[in-house]
Amino acid sequence: MKKIRVALVDDHPLVLVAVSELLNRTQKYEVVAALSTPSALVQHLSNGTRTDLVVTDYFMGGDDQFGDGMRLVTYLTRNFPQTQIVVLTMMSNPMIVAALYDIGVRSVLPKRYDMSELLNALNNVSQGRIYYPADLEYNEEHDGTTCSMSARLSSLTPKEYEVLRHFVRGESMTQIAANLKRSVKTISTHKTSAMSKLNLDSNQALVAFCLESGEFS
Repeated sequence: MKKIRVALVDDHPLVLVAVSELLNRTQKYEVVAALSTPSALVQHLSNGTRTDLVVTDYFMGGDDQFGDGMRLVTYLTRNFPQTQIVVLTMMSNPMIVAALYDIGVRSVLPKRYDMSELLNALNNVSQGRIYYPADLEYNEEHDGTTCSMSARLSSLTPKEYEVLRHFVRGESMTQIAANLKRSVKTISTHKTSAMSKLNLDSNQALVAFCLESGEFS
């Protein structure tokens, strides 16, 4: 049986090791690349090596050429349409998840899930199906503060979310504009709108909120 060839990209070495071992233990999958940067992934795919599936993280900072998040995933779906994309991530914002499916991602899987769920997702995707996990929201009981935090984050648009994600990394408005290929004015507008939705009145409060949420880790 011809094995399904998978490329992995994640900037956490332990994740690469765990997922590689999981897939290589099967008779169905072969990990052909375990990479730590988006640029390395794009180079691998551009070399023409047959790759049926890509499992990628959403948060991977420091790659100026291809970025990460929505920018990277959009590039992959547009330039390598024959390769199925699965996003394995800590991110759970429902608007971002929906946007990923809209641009062609075959499954979005939270890292908090058991790794057996990744095999379930890949088995469905490899058979040509789009896979939606049964529950993309946290099952654990949260206090009112956490629930309120989650609801406020869910109100952000994908563009506002991306701007905050870069801002929390310490990037300036100019740097964010360059990374997201937008004007500084547009980036500033998205940031102001996001702060209003989150009911925050300073950059310090914005950073503290985002870090406390755990959504931008």
